[in-house]
Order: sequence, then C-alpha cells, then structure tokens
Amino acid sequence: MSKNTQHAGIYRFLCVLCACAIVALCFARDVRADNAAGYKSYIKDGKFEDVLFELNNAIVDRGLVVDYTGHLGAMLERTSEAVGSVTPGGSKSPYLAAKYLQFCSAKLTHEVVSANPLNIAICPYVVFIFELKSDPGKVHVGYRKPIAGPSRLTRRATAKVEKLLDDIVKQAAE
Repeated sequence: MSKNTQHAGIYRFLCVLCACAIVALCFARDVRADNAAGYKSYIKDGKFEDVLFELNNAIVDRGLVVDYTGHLGAMLERTSEAVGSVTPGGSKSPYLAAKYLQFCSAKLTHEVVSANPLNIAICPYVVFIFELKSDPGKVHVGYRKPIAGPSRLTRRATAKVEKLLDDIVKQAAE
C-alpha cells in the first residue's frame, strides 16, 4: 500500500469520525434544549374543541379526574389592556384559544412524595392546549415536565409521571 493510499484512508476515517462527532453533538444539544424547555408538546391538525375533547378523554380514560380547567386565552384577552400587553400584531393574545387542565394520579403522587416530600412541587400535573391566531387549524397539546430530583428513587417516580403525561397528550394528538 502506498503512502498516498494510507493517507487517503486515514483522511477518510478522520472525516467520518468528525461527521459522527458533529451529529452526536447536534443530538446532545437537542436533548438538552428539550429538557431545558420544561415542557413537551405535539401538534395536531384539527379543531381546538375536538382536540380538547380528546385531551379530556385521555385523562378520564385512565381513571383520573380533571380538577380544574384554566382559560388562559380568555384571561389574556380580558386583562391585556390593564397590563399593557399586546402582541406585535396588535392583538391582545397570540391565541385563538388556550386552556390548561390540572389533575393528579393518587398512586403516582404517593410514589413521588414518598421518594421525597419536596416532590409536592410537581403536583398538580398540568397539560395544555392552544391554537395560535397566526396558525389556525394547528392545535398544540403538551405538558409541563415534572422536575426530577437527584435521587434515583425520585427520578424513577417522576419518570412514571412524565410517561403518563406523555401518553395522555400523545393520545389526544393522534
């Protein structure tokens, strides 16, 4: 094998290695950004009220009860002038509709609080749904991520809560 062939092989190997490293870094950044966001969401084409119905059903289907429905979009519209908040386009709110639903799972809450009493901070669980005025027909449905503490027991328990939340919003977004 000539020196030029050896150098070309090494060069190709290094190029592939660099490309793999760049791809790995890109994925690592995406994961950190997703975790740093504090929420996860999905988009579904459809009508807001239909997706809201599906979101409620996804909660109730698991034997859970919605404790409270917050009307965030209506609150923003109602209070916009009082606080001087208007979108760049002159609207009182970016939403056509926006709500959040609060609920809890007694079983999972007992588990997370048993792991650490400070895990009360993740209760109640919150899922949200909204449709933007700038993008009608695209309904966003998601959840606030539970904060996982440093202990393995807490991380395991909060992972179960997050899986429940993710399953609920995925079902609504299908």
